[in-house]
Amino acid sequence: MNDTIVDAIAQSSPSGRMSKRARNAAQKRLRAELFGDMDISPKAEQPTEREVLLRQATELEDLAERGMSPRKNRREAARLRKLAGA
Repeated sequence: MNDTIVDAIAQSSPSGRMSKRARNAAQKRLRAELFGDMDISPKAEQPTEREVLLRQATELEDLAERGMSPRKNRREAARLRKLAGA
């Protein structure tokens, strides 16, 4: 338990320096101590590249409709839509 606290403090110290090997080892020990065998990988489904580009294009078009750099934002939205293949 004390080793866990020391590892956590060492990793969170802004002025402390750790080698990559030591940091990775400390993170592995902390992960094992705090979470055990539990799967901590993210479960949320991430959007595809195409969905991200289309969402950005829609946001830029909305900005252009509200008068914020209309020509530039519409041009960038068209570029993103072309990149997305829509």
